[in-house]
Amino acid sequence: MRQPSPHDARVGAGWRVLLAIVGGLDAGTGGWALIDPRGWWDKFPGFGHHWVSGQGGVFNEHLASDAGAGFLAVGLLLVVGAVIGTPLAMRLAALALLVHALPHFIFHVANSPEHLSGGDKTAGTYGLLGEAVIGLITLLGAQPRRRRTY
Repeated sequence: MRQPSPHDARVGAGWRVLLAIVGGLDAGTGGWALIDPRGWWDKFPGFGHHWVSGQGGVFNEHLASDAGAGFLAVGLLLVVGAVIGTPLAMRLAALALLVHALPHFIFHVANSPEHLSGGDKTAGTYGLLGEAVIGLITLLGAQPRRRRTY
């Protein structure tokens, strides 16, 4: 009978589901920006809101595509980390999320457009803070689930 290896240990489902959800949202954002950069620029996050074009400036396809690639890369890494589920995979994915979301949050705090509604500013800015916190908490707390012993 094979002895379990540290590589067999997996992080609990709650952590994994959380990262997979954030990863799916980020991958969807990135995919949209890559497939339809102009539509993403003009309409993100959708539902009548315009966070990217609300920052002002002229449409920049290169910037939209680069942002999309970054969101897609982080999103896919989060999903893959959640599927693999080992502490190392989860921590690497969480580190990518933290490094992606924290500077993005800081930018939006320092450059808050005046013509966005208070609700849009709050949702957009503090949503990024939420992602950074999820990344940090997961980075620090992703431990293998404990097996019950009776």
